Amino acid sequence: MPFKTICFLLTLTVSLAVGQQPPARGEIPRHSRALNYGNWVGRQVLTKEFIEQVGIKREQEEKLKREFAKLEAQSRTLDESINQAALEQAKVAKKVLAEPGANVDDVMKIIERIGKLRTEQAKITTQVLVVIRDNLTDEQRVKANEIIAAEGKKRMQDRAGRREREERNGPKPQRPDVPKGW
Repeated sequence: MPFKTICFLLTLTVSLAVGQQPPARGEIPRHSRALNYGNWVGRQVLTKEFIEQVGIKREQEEKLKREFAKLEAQSRTLDESINQAALEQAKVAKKVLAEPGANVDDVMKIIERIGKLRTEQAKITTQVLVVIRDNLTDEQRVKANEIIAAEGKKRMQDRAGRREREERNGPKPQRPDVPKGW
């Protein structure tokens, strides 16, 4: 098996293993696959404050909740499928890496399957936005866009400030020891 293929599969396996690790105690999960991950708009829409500011009526709120519940159920099913496929991929990759010259077709098929499932996840996240669009009036959408744009700007500024603080206060890079030979 070519060296590049071995390196690729080893990197893939390590990435999967690290990605499957649970967060440390008290740490916020970085790789959450909950509905609206990376889509804080969907989470924000059903907050009491947002509903009041935008003027969402009770019937609209209930319909949004029903639609979001359906999408969340689909998302959970996808999460389970992705997790199962990732475990299967890790087992197959382990065998492939242990046997020089082993066929990589099986692991590549699993990777393709995971890719398709992740595409479905992205579609669900987009569908959340479509549900919001379809259930708000033109005036509500204008107001919602103003609120969301302001919140997005604030979040970006907060993130940039946090990054600067981390860089200032973070550990200084250590120089490696002098090489001692092979």
